[in-house]
Amino acid sequence: MASTEPDDVDVSMDDEDVATLLGENLVNTILEGGSLDSIKKLLEDGAPVWYQNEAEGTSPLHAAADEIYPEDDIERTRRWLTVDYLKFTAGDIALSFNDSEAYVLIRDAGIRAELLLGILSSQDENKSQLPSTASTLVLKQDDDTASGSTDAFLSSKLTYTTDKYGQKVCMVKVRSEEGVEEEVGVMMGWEEGIMKETVRRLAEDHPSAENLTILNVGFGLGIIDTLFQSLAHPPAQHVIIEPHPDVLQHMRETGWYDKPNVTVLEGKWQDFVANQKLLSFGGFDIVYTDTFSEDYSALKSFFEELPDILSGPQARFSFFHGLGATTTEAGLLPAVCQAVSANGLENAQGGGGAGGARSSTPNFSSPRNTLSSSTGTVVAIGESSSFNPPPPSQVVANAMTTSTGLAFDEEAKLVYGVVLSLRNMIKKISGRDEQFTSYRTSAYRMHLFETASGYKFVMLTDPKTEGMRTQLKRIYEGPFLEFVVRNPLVKMDSREQGVDNDNFRAALDRLVRGLPVFL
Repeated sequence: MASTEPDDVDVSMDDEDVATLLGENLVNTILEGGSLDSIKKLLEDGAPVWYQNEAEGTSPLHAAADEIYPEDDIERTRRWLTVDYLKFTAGDIALSFNDSEAYVLIRDAGIRAELLLGILSSQDENKSQLPSTASTLVLKQDDDTASGSTDAFLSSKLTYTTDKYGQKVCMVKVRSEEGVEEEVGVMMGWEEGIMKETVRRLAEDHPSAENLTILNVGFGLGIIDTLFQSLAHPPAQHVIIEPHPDVLQHMRETGWYDKPNVTVLEGKWQDFVANQKLLSFGGFDIVYTDTFSEDYSALKSFFEELPDILSGPQARFSFFHGLGATTTEAGLLPAVCQAVSANGLENAQGGGGAGGARSSTPNFSSPRNTLSSSTGTVVAIGESSSFNPPPPSQVVANAMTTSTGLAFDEEAKLVYGVVLSLRNMIKKISGRDEQFTSYRTSAYRMHLFETASGYKFVMLTDPKTEGMRTQLKRIYEGPFLEFVVRNPLVKMDSREQGVDNDNFRAALDRLVRGLPVFL
């Protein structure tokens, strides 16, 4: 009997649908604790490791870090920098579980990937060198805003002003992915502490201290150049490279063109390497670079010019380590950037320029943007009843810092213990390691916001107060990120006095006092 089914019925799915189903199945299998054999079978069937589910943006690597799978499965899912919808990488998730072994695997995979891509990008552009299968995909999003494009930055208007914290800033307007125009700091006043330490390390006990030749790339607010000029023996030759017309105008208005022994080169550093203008100065004893809108490939290119720019074995070099600074967590990306840049410096140090290999090499030093894990350590505490919080150095001396009558470290331990106890109780009841956002008694309500890397922001309020998690997140994304995480000179591990940073404490006080609940 002949079939009544039409001959042109197509029940097949296209490649995108198949990849979506396989990817969703892979994520769910990992999250549900599926066997390793079932996961490996999905990978062999072509499940894409770059897939992210629609609900939360979770990738197989996020799921593997969450469920703590062995090394081979984490190695199979190599999308190390993929972020979920909360902007967390799998490395951040591993950190939040204090799983250093999984974190190191992901971090090292990121380092290997970036070093490999760096090698490939330095060769002739030949796409056939890169593997292309259903499970491998190299993604690169070009940033054509003033933050990521040198051409866009140089054509943008810069503004020199003073911000709400009273610090001098240089700002540029950029348009976000959502189409919203926002101001981004080209240079901020709080960087002065970093610059002071940098100048100290570069100039202290320098063999040529009385006759230094100095090169700085990128003027900004002029913080480091002012510090160089303030040395006990001002530089015998001070060269500043600056390409932005608004910055050059600011330099004219503030007298930099008239300073003795100062030479301003108007343009990009690449221009003066190409025309060999830099070589005409005979080498520099100190070289520093802090450019804006240049990526690591440009910085690496600068590294490669150092053997020809530096004056000799006693010369010193440093750079502002802002690599990975736009990430919301001081975790995976900055760690990978630090390792990759260190590798780039080592290669520059060991290799020669046009003159060939050198038997001795200059000193390369850079203050690192490091941040210790804060799990178990309270880094800041304050009370809204005191308009001017005591300086950090007085906290221990005052003995009683809060209305509970407990010393700083005692109250900190008490609050932290309550948080851990509540989390353990919830875990035992629900069977999962779930977070809570608040806890209320007849006397107070405790509000909690916890980041993926383990920072816990706690606020105690009246028991009738509504949830404050959003406000605590504002504290984290505002004063804490700006004045603590992005300032490597702030000591994060003090167990007695909290964050020793006046800007952070003042900004925190203003933010809390401006909340409607406290008005």
